[in-house]
Amino acid sequence: MQPEHKLYTYTYLYKISNSGSSFIRKMISLFVSSLSEYVIELEALRAQKNLPELKKVLHKMKPSVMNLEVKGAGDILKSLSNATSWNSETDQKVNRLKEIFITIKPMMEEDLANLGEDDQ
Repeated sequence: MQPEHKLYTYTYLYKISNSGSSFIRKMISLFVSSLSEYVIELEALRAQKNLPELKKVLHKMKPSVMNLEVKGAGDILKSLSNATSWNSETDQKVNRLKEIFITIKPMMEEDLANLGEDDQ
């Protein structure tokens, strides 16, 4: 059974996996394990106002964010990737991205606990 949420969806993962739960579990697990690191990196880069490094981190996280269709995050990633200087809007967007990740992490952990171990 595919979990449904308003903040993200696994539709793309189910589509490319033919509903294989072991693949889906692995992809979700990899993303969840990266979320804490992403939050720490985003906060450090926000404090340093390091736009070039921020763009590198965003590039690294983009495929997972897009595959899991994290609502709002794709637009933020695109906007930040196109930024030419650090300003208050950049700060706000980095903070919003962090908030999204902090919010979805426990939800995805619960999804992992509820997904079956074997392919269906």
